[in-house]
Amino acid sequence: MSVKGIEITEINVHPLRNKKADNPLEAFVRVVLNEQFVINSIRVVKGKFGLFVSFPREYNKKEGKGYNFCFPITKSLHEYMSEKILSEYRLAAAA
Repeated sequence: MSVKGIEITEINVHPLRNKKADNPLEAFVRVVLNEQFVINSIRVVKGKFGLFVSFPREYNKKEGKGYNFCFPITKSLHEYMSEKILSEYRLAAAA
């Protein structure tokens, strides 16, 4: 499956092992799109309402804000990427 020609061709999930109970971070993920573009530092996070995918952010300490610098801008691509990443995370976490 792809969304407007964008397809995830590779996903590498790195679940955190021996993590503290209060740490919401579950895994780091590396995604390759169309065998040509890599996105590192995607995170799987356990939130109040379950697992979600968090795309890379840059934090500005002076302003106290975070800025997404790499993220899907359409709802369909965001849903596609989130579903594929969470599916692979569940497989990796069960192993």
